[in-house]
Amino acid sequence: MLKPHWYLAEADWFGQLPDAPRLNDDEHAVIDQLAQLLHGESHFDPAKTVAATRVILLAVEHLGDTMTSAAQIHDLTELARLLCGLNLIQAHLTQTVQRIAEHVNGRTFTGLAHAPAAGVQALTDSLSTAGANGEMFAGHLKEAHLILRTASE
Repeated sequence: MLKPHWYLAEADWFGQLPDAPRLNDDEHAVIDQLAQLLHGESHFDPAKTVAATRVILLAVEHLGDTMTSAAQIHDLTELARLLCGLNLIQAHLTQTVQRIAEHVNGRTFTGLAHAPAAGVQALTDSLSTAGANGEMFAGHLKEAHLILRTASE
């Protein structure tokens, strides 16, 4: 669950969905199935972690391709929605990395209990730095979103 933090945009991305372009019924059904699989009170296991990571990678590749070769089909409303969504994505990634750092530091992951202290500390430090940099990244996305919203009013 995402915790409120300074780098989060004030806009409600999900609240903007009623005005967003729609997929056809079959495509929307796939999204609903995916949401059921990865959300809610279902059990957590490595297979779902791999599946979630794969879906994220496919989606990010799509966004990268879209912004590379099809940016002209998106207007400023879509760009604002995209920036707001990227801010949320980055916030989730940031907080996930920060939680991983906490678990590494606490040697929660199987196999870390007997790992050398120097290696665990180096891994914790690296992940903590990534988390701090992720906050800055999310903050810049928030700023870009606010600039765009102000410019398009």
